[in-house]
Order: sequence, then structure tokens, then C-alpha cells
Amino acid sequence: MQFTKILFHEEGYLEPLDYRSVSRLLRAFPRSYSEVVEIIIKNSESLTEKTFRFNAALLMPSFGMTRKGAFVGIGLDKEGGIYDRYDIIGLCWKTIGDGLQHIRQYIDENAAAYKRSRRLAELSTIQRDYVVRKTCELFVRLCEIGVRRGQIRRARVGASKILFAALPEVALPVDNLEWDYVFKTNDYGETLVIMTNEISEWERKTSKHLDDLDPHQPTTLPSIYNILAMSVRPLERLPKSRVLKQYYEYLRKSQPS
Repeated sequence: MQFTKILFHEEGYLEPLDYRSVSRLLRAFPRSYSEVVEIIIKNSESLTEKTFRFNAALLMPSFGMTRKGAFVGIGLDKEGGIYDRYDIIGLCWKTIGDGLQHIRQYIDENAAAYKRSRRLAELSTIQRDYVVRKTCELFVRLCEIGVRRGQIRRARVGASKILFAALPEVALPVDNLEWDYVFKTNDYGETLVIMTNEISEWERKTSKHLDDLDPHQPTTLPSIYNILAMSVRPLERLPKSRVLKQYYEYLRKSQPS
């Protein structure tokens, strides 16, 4: 099934989205998203169990993942302490912590000369394929975790966001509308391949670096791509979204002078 193009207007990568429209989309997105992402990026420079737990406890409620399901109740208290009654975050770390650190070390060893925001793009094809494959393996392992309040296997969205909390330069947080109506797949590895291929082709055709267009720094390619992917979701399925959908379409199609 054909996925929805995010960085292109036409099928077959014919017409790239104008870089000025990309910049306007990024500027129009709620600042609260960028504030959380900035903390995640800075705090994950050193990937330890402590930073993983904090990032997950910050990101999951901010991304609407704690109202029900496997991650219900996770968050931070007023003093910044982690609230995780059933130790779900700890269980995630025990399951994939070693794998996360391996991927981080591999990226640092092979792309240390580049900005963190661009490291995924600057890896060689073989190196990038390896990182995508290893990240997908961790996604599968997360989806197999059984927890007291259900199974993460029922929360593919949550698994992708747990990975983003640790590896924001690689992992793409994918919500249900994106899974079903944008990427049209349940294969996380496929979504990462779609993302990396589209970014590479867009940058080749426009001679621009996608991360340079984000007014909010630090940033990463997946965090930018996530915003753009959300702008092409079928928002008419959400309440009170017709005006928002029209606004996103205007931003994507307009060509500023």
C-alpha cells in the first residue's frame, strides 16, 4: 500500500515541498512540543538508566500516553521525581537498555564529526541500515513486554515513543493516525526506512539541510519529520479539526515570496 508523501507534493518524488513551507510548518507547531523535545535531546546526550527513566517520564505524559494503557500514571512530580508505580519504565530499560546503549555508541563512533541533529543522515547507507535494523529489533522487544496493566504489544505508539525518548536522533514517534493513514504499515523498520529515504531525497533535490529549517534548537531529523508527518494526518477524523486541516494545507502549499 502506498504511503502518504510527507516532504513531496507529487507521487514519485517529483516535486519537493518548498523549504519555506517546511519552515512555516515548523514555526506553526505548538511550542510545547519543541520544549519537551529539546529537553529529551539534551538529556539523552549521556544515555544511562537514569536519563532514560527521566526522559520517558517526561515524554510519555507530554505525548498523551499516560491516560490509559500500559503507561498509565507515569510522570514527574513537582520536584522532578519520577512517578512509575508499576516500574514500567524500569522494565523497558531492563529489556532494551543494552541495545539502546549499543546503538548510541555505534552512532557516536561512526558519525561523531557531525551535528547530532544530522547523524542519521550522515551515516553511510550500510551504517544507517544497521542502525535502523537494530532499532527495529528493540521495537519488537518492547512490543513483547507483558505488564500489569496490559501489554505494550497493544501500544505500538508507546513503543515508538519510548525509543524516541532514548534515541531522538534515530527513532520516530508514530501515533495511530500516522501508523494507519500516513505510513500504512505496522512495520516500524519500514517507517524508519521511509523517513530516511524521503529526507535524503528531499535534501538532494532542494540542496537544503532539513534540520537547518527548524527554528527551535537543538533538534533532530526524526523530531522534524514527526511534525511534518502530523501535518498530513487525516485530521477530519479528529473533533474540531477542519480549520486546522485547512491551515496545514495552506502552509504546505503556499510558496512565500
